[in-house]
Amino acid sequence: MPPVLEKKQLVLFFYAFTISGMVLSPYLLSVGMIALAVLSLITFRITRTSFKLGIDWAAIGRMRNLLAYPTYAILTLFFFVVLIGPLPTDDSTYWLTRLRIKLPFLGLPLVFLGHPPLKRKAFFGLLYFLLVLMLLTAIGVSLNYVFSYEAVQEILKKGQPMPTPRNHIRYSLILAFSIIGGGYLYQQGYYWKYRWERLGILSITFFLLFFIHLLSVRSGLLALYMALGLLILRHIVISRHYLHGGLILVLLCSLPFFAYWLVPSFQAKVAYMKWSMEKYQEGEGDVYADPGRIVSWEVGWSIYKEHRLTGIGYGNIRAAVEQHFEKDYPDRPQPLLPHNQFLFVLAATGWIGLLVFMVTYLFPLFYARNYRHPLMLGFYGITTTAFMIEHTIENAMGVGFYIFFLLILITHLNRLLPVK
Repeated sequence: MPPVLEKKQLVLFFYAFTISGMVLSPYLLSVGMIALAVLSLITFRITRTSFKLGIDWAAIGRMRNLLAYPTYAILTLFFFVVLIGPLPTDDSTYWLTRLRIKLPFLGLPLVFLGHPPLKRKAFFGLLYFLLVLMLLTAIGVSLNYVFSYEAVQEILKKGQPMPTPRNHIRYSLILAFSIIGGGYLYQQGYYWKYRWERLGILSITFFLLFFIHLLSVRSGLLALYMALGLLILRHIVISRHYLHGGLILVLLCSLPFFAYWLVPSFQAKVAYMKWSMEKYQEGEGDVYADPGRIVSWEVGWSIYKEHRLTGIGYGNIRAAVEQHFEKDYPDRPQPLLPHNQFLFVLAATGWIGLLVFMVTYLFPLFYARNYRHPLMLGFYGITTTAFMIEHTIENAMGVGFYIFFLLILITHLNRLLPVK
């Protein structure tokens, strides 16, 4: 008798559930993660006449044999990077918080090893779900913008973000990934039930492309442009259609100019950025958001130069940043940790830690030539850009975004195991 429900279906449901939590609610995200952890350890099969539940010993065997799955195993090094460098001298609580935030790098690779492989149909279904979810949230944000136009424009002119579900930066990064995913689904000819859905997928993708300019979160925009640029270059290299590819690149580069003239929220953000940089050049702009990011880079680099080999230590970096700001930027209202993931790691763990970090970061991209897959390449375009302008995985939401979607891609591309 064919099963009514089995493990692979429930795992897929909680993948979608977790994605919803990542976009909408930390509570839903926690529930989804806990459910996925439990599902990694059990196996079950439900038919109309029977129910079988037991320990998934095959999954546990894969977990115990973690080193046989290099793309999963190497991700655990993100946790151990925190241990490189001097131990905390005064702020052990901050160091323990860093360790807690990085715990998903230890646990989630094991959890995903306990799940069935993510076959093509299921993987495409998740991308489709993400696309529709982001469409629904984008409609809500857009309606709020329309009905509160003057108020939202005013906060944008002050450099504040448009109201979004949860954190605006993570939301924009997920939005960028959903646009790349939508384009991939259309290119692959995917539809769930009816052929006309392909037109719907293309329409949603273009709407979200417009919406991300309306949202005007620079992290998401830059990440999207980097990902699209890499994918266009990939298309040029593979197809050797240099003229066609060159025209697409020109179109991509022209989009910000069209957005500036057509989208008021985008124009407001550009005006604020220009104004804040002018203030910085006048010697007072370090109190504003954009120049403040530059100042945080300068402070991070100064800390690295004082501790080149193993850095100042993860537990000591906050205190060191505060000391530098107090000494060199006393007018700055709040000290900022280096807004660059690579520079953050360099200041905290030195060049030794950065070397481990870079090997860990790049390995999944180059393992089995994963860079040939457009979604993996696009995802790395998004995350690399985010890492350049934010310390993305130094908070729980950033870690969740990065490790979850990376493991989804790895489970689809590099897990050729029989379905249990």
